Amino acid sequence: MATERRVMFPKRGQVWTYRERGRFISLIWVIPVVFFLAAGLYFAFAESQWLLLIIALLMVGFLGLFFFSSERKHRGEP
Repeated sequence: MATERRVMFPKRGQVWTYRERGRFISLIWVIPVVFFLAAGLYFAFAESQWLLLIIALLMVGFLGLFFFSSERKHRGEP
């Protein structure tokens, strides 16, 4: 049982660096972004409703900015 927790939460009980935290949050947010992108593509081309696609593209942009700013700000961390 203890090994399952280590696999599921590899940094449990340890200090995360800001870079690792940024990567983890970005990875978690990829799931809803992909869902919104797929739904946006469907609604844009099937029903001519472009709002969801625009929101999904904005989410992709903000997620990319978050990831790269986290990588850039904390470049010199150990």
